[in-house]
Amino acid sequence: MSTPLKMFRPWKSLCRIIAIAVIYHLVALVGMRLAVLPGDVATVWVPAGLSLAVVLLWGWGVWPGVLIGAFSTYLILDPSPASLGIGIITALGNTLTPLIGVRVIRHFIPSLDPLQKISHVFIFITIGALLCQLISASFGVGSLLIMNWITPSEIGYIFMTWWIANATGVIVYTPWILTLYCRWKNSPVISSKQHWKWKPVEIASWVAVSLIVMQLAFFQAYPIEYLVIPLLVWAVFRFPTYITTSVIVITISLAVVGTVQEKSVFVRDNLNTSLLFLNSFIAVISITMLVLMAVLTERSQASRELQQAKQDLEKRVQNRTQELFAANQQLIQQQEDLQKQAKSLNQTVSELRKTQAQLIQNETMTGLGQLVAGVAHEINNPIGFIYSNLTPAKEYFEDILKLLELYDSKLSPGDRDILQFKEEIDFEFIQQDFLDLMTSMRSGSERIQQIVVSLRNFSRLDEAELKYVDIHQGLDSTLLVLQHRLQGETDYPPIKIIKNYDNLPKVECFALYINQVFMNLLNNAIEGIVARQAQENNAPAGKITIQTKRFTESIIQIIISDNGIGISSRHKNRIFEPFFTTKDVGKGTGLGLYNSYETVVTKHGGSLVCESIPNQETTFEITLPIQSPLA
Repeated sequence: MSTPLKMFRPWKSLCRIIAIAVIYHLVALVGMRLAVLPGDVATVWVPAGLSLAVVLLWGWGVWPGVLIGAFSTYLILDPSPASLGIGIITALGNTLTPLIGVRVIRHFIPSLDPLQKISHVFIFITIGALLCQLISASFGVGSLLIMNWITPSEIGYIFMTWWIANATGVIVYTPWILTLYCRWKNSPVISSKQHWKWKPVEIASWVAVSLIVMQLAFFQAYPIEYLVIPLLVWAVFRFPTYITTSVIVITISLAVVGTVQEKSVFVRDNLNTSLLFLNSFIAVISITMLVLMAVLTERSQASRELQQAKQDLEKRVQNRTQELFAANQQLIQQQEDLQKQAKSLNQTVSELRKTQAQLIQNETMTGLGQLVAGVAHEINNPIGFIYSNLTPAKEYFEDILKLLELYDSKLSPGDRDILQFKEEIDFEFIQQDFLDLMTSMRSGSERIQQIVVSLRNFSRLDEAELKYVDIHQGLDSTLLVLQHRLQGETDYPPIKIIKNYDNLPKVECFALYINQVFMNLLNNAIEGIVARQAQENNAPAGKITIQTKRFTESIIQIIISDNGIGISSRHKNRIFEPFFTTKDVGKGTGLGLYNSYETVVTKHGGSLVCESIPNQETTFEITLPIQSPLA
């Protein structure tokens, strides 16, 4: 290393510490303006997220910046001896918290960004946001108690407020700082949406809808705050990670501003209660978005690895094919016994390709099943919590109504203030409408639970062995997974599904493999319809018909037909070959129909037949024995 670089290195660390101290001091001053409890305890504390982020990024060496920034806040606000004493103790707690938190987090998560996997997200939240913030809260509340700024009766409430404020700051602002820093460094770890393309119309639509929702919820107190969640989900799926976290911070900042100005839907009896209520909303949407971003990042990483494996496999197959072609040219010139060896070698290669195809199919099916089951599990826990609390909430409200009626019967019936207030709030309408609202929320929760059950049925990770299953349930679960494609997109209208189900008995089969067959066939049907819509100007509306019937006493039949582009006669005889595809390079693996055929015929002793009339109709007929021959 050159001498100038050696001289600059300590100055770089010093500048970094000074910058951290200044920024910490400024955001702490802003946070103190929201302090409404005794001892200047703020309800929203951004510096907790800042300190954890900088220690995660640059290590323990930046602790003086955190310490100076924390202590200088008390020095500026109130230089009295008591305040300085509290400032010293609080600064020590605020410094130890990120140091200990990072030490524990790094034990479990060695990567720079702890938000790339679902398990890492929960470790980060549990350790960094929940457990370690108890240290800061303990130091701060203890110093207030020692200096007689609070009474022993206030310890619990102030401690809880301090802890929640720090935890919320970590959950919201630490991911934002990490993603911005990694974006600035052009780190490929954070760039989970490298192929994302800017779409001005979509961005303008998102901004317009978001501004309307936030204006109504945060500045006009309309009870539509949870409409923010689908907007953030939209951002997670469509925007880069650093923009998504920035959107979350902006949304939450607007909610805090509206609440402080007493204009938002979170306003309650006092500012501290309003901000605590707001914190619960912030924690829910932030954790949900972090988990969803981790899910998408893991899926993107798995997709890239699978694509790389596919490319490597294609190269190996291509190289092997070239070698076999050269060997075959030599074998033609040799004796008959060498020709027999060449045939034997070709058979070996064919078996190898089948084995490779089966391995890829098994890995794909396992990954898809785990992804669907994981998403279903993560959704099921919070919606179960909401659903289980609807009944007691309704009962509490009914009890309150009874109490009000009792008060009304005991008090003077002609009290003008009471009658005027009841008329202003339309008390009779609230009585009826709240119960209807609870009923609607219950119906929505039950619908989400039904969707979760369908996702679990599709994944069926617990049914890897032969079991008797309901074929109709597998078809419906597959249709649910493909629902986003069936609803249509910008380049094709919605696709109609016609189901003609017969009364079928349960079939003994490998449920996960059969569901994958349905997925392959229905996905091909959708792609065929989309291709025809793009090819023909006056193409008919897309339609997929699913028919089931009992073929014989021991065999059932599933027929899936569509009015898509179809399969030409010259390709029809090869559609079940491994790695054969008519799609463009990079758009098909050539394994879907091959593995479907292997699953139905080889694994279950059934049959899979295709009939196709180009640009009219394509039909796949599946027959399955009710009792598997492998049993």
